[in-house]
Amino acid sequence: MKAIILLLGILFITNGAAQKYDCISKTKVYQELLEAKKFTESFNTWDEIRKNCPKENNVIYTDGVQILQYKIDNASSAEEKEKLVRDVLKLYDQYYKNFPLLASDYEVNKGMTLVENNIDSKEEIFNLLDNGFSKAASSVTSANAISTYFNLYLDKFKSGDKNITSNSVLDKYTLVNSLLLQLQNTHPEQKEYATALRSINKQIKELATCENLSDFYAKNFETNKENSDWIMSALINLSGQCASKPIFYTLAEKLYSTKATAQSANFMALANLNLKKFPEAKTFYTESAELQSNPIEKAKIYYTLATGLEAGDASKSKELLNKALALDPKMGRAYLFLAQLYTNNAAQCGKTNFEKKAIVYLAIETNKKAAIAQPRLKPTADKLNEGLTSKSLTSAEISKEKMNGKSITVGCWINETITFPSK
Repeated sequence: MKAIILLLGILFITNGAAQKYDCISKTKVYQELLEAKKFTESFNTWDEIRKNCPKENNVIYTDGVQILQYKIDNASSAEEKEKLVRDVLKLYDQYYKNFPLLASDYEVNKGMTLVENNIDSKEEIFNLLDNGFSKAASSVTSANAISTYFNLYLDKFKSGDKNITSNSVLDKYTLVNSLLLQLQNTHPEQKEYATALRSINKQIKELATCENLSDFYAKNFETNKENSDWIMSALINLSGQCASKPIFYTLAEKLYSTKATAQSANFMALANLNLKKFPEAKTFYTESAELQSNPIEKAKIYYTLATGLEAGDASKSKELLNKALALDPKMGRAYLFLAQLYTNNAAQCGKTNFEKKAIVYLAIETNKKAAIAQPRLKPTADKLNEGLTSKSLTSAEISKEKMNGKSITVGCWINETITFPSK
């Protein structure tokens, strides 16, 4: 009975203390100061809330990082600065303790706080990032954090750390590549992800050879065959010069069997192309285009087909180029290839010498469209047209045939009406 009375007394005292401190009103006070950029003035009230209302709201911690960072940036000495940085680290620990679901990547944030404030503690930073990425990699959205972690990991490998092997580096490479690619796809407007990808790929170039990558993915396929993100990253890493490796087809087939998407169909097309299974490659490229919802990406697939597998069929190639241009009118290279098709087939499609030259005239006009659609292609278009001028109609020839201001329609697969200038 005495124990119950004692417990009720403690609860009453605790409850009374909580009621005396108005967390909501106090939060409003410091946030108004923070909104007015009065960081110093907001600190004391915020610090009280941090101690008295640790579970009140997660913004206490996100706001706190801002307030403490201001004090760090204005610290009068290195000692004061490091003390404040350590306080930020404690704040992240407190954040995770009270809001674990919202702060799963707290160790990564702690590591990057040390990095961004130039605290010389390399081993501590590595351990924080290594632990953080092993527990909550999918929660990390900072390109800088991802590239910093990989750089430190690679540095340890290069320095001869016995705990880090070439295989473990490739494993981390697959992880960070996958993270950055996902972030790039979901945030295409943020260029830092593409920059980080380029940097990482450059640094691992010597280790990530086709032989090393294909061996690594072949050895680890069974363990990761149900991990679509792992397979996707592997395929992207191999899809350049390494797509001819047998493991590429295995990976592509597994991803496609899991779910047919624009990207998985594209990988299957590339895999079949490398095996010289051209009809199958055409089928998968076509499916990839049909499944693609992004018009620019869809246009790229049609262009790839038109200039590759269907390049030998001028009619089909033109059809695909027109589809690409309908989806992406700024694709100047599609006009350049179309002009090349006209030039290469002028002799076959022109019934008379005038028509043959008229088709070259059409090619010149098409090259001009490329320069308009994509101004950076103007020097290329101009150079191509210089070489075509001698094969095209002259003003005198147009006048002689009394075609000024008139049009002719060329049949064959071209099926275009060519209108000549009035003078």
